[in-house]
Amino acid sequence: MPASDRVMIPEAGRMARLISAIEMVAGIFLVLIAALTVTEATLRYALGMRIPDAYVGATALQGIAIAWGIACTTWTRRHITVDAIYELSPRAVQKAMNVFSSAVTFAAMLTLMIMLWRKTASSLESGEVSADLLLPLWPVVGATAAGIAAASILGLLRLGRDILDFRTR
Repeated sequence: MPASDRVMIPEAGRMARLISAIEMVAGIFLVLIAALTVTEATLRYALGMRIPDAYVGATALQGIAIAWGIACTTWTRRHITVDAIYELSPRAVQKAMNVFSSAVTFAAMLTLMIMLWRKTASSLESGEVSADLLLPLWPVVGATAAGIAAASILGLLRLGRDILDFRTR
């Protein structure tokens, strides 16, 4: 391909590549949920068959996809927001609001992460398994906890960035 036909894409920074990878993980799990759901519905209604633990599997995949999706939105601030007051506020107030919202988000993600790691340990110790295939459930809870751990780390990084931005008026 000649150089003139290539689209030039600027090299993304490390954080952009990390967020892209996290989004890819969440996206893959969403595709798996869709595939499992469509396959289960098709088999059930067309052939009267079912996939063992399909509901448990779809629920588990959904939890993982949501957790990893939260990690992305924590860093990029692409979650649902109401910006009316923010947009009308002076820049200094906006920076203070960013610090406050990042602190609250970090605290919430940290708390959720701790509870999910406790649930992972509890599932491992108790030997919880799925109903049909008797698959252990702790890896699923652990993958969800890892997504929220990523959200916690990204929340802390976001908080640090917002504090630095606040201090540099």
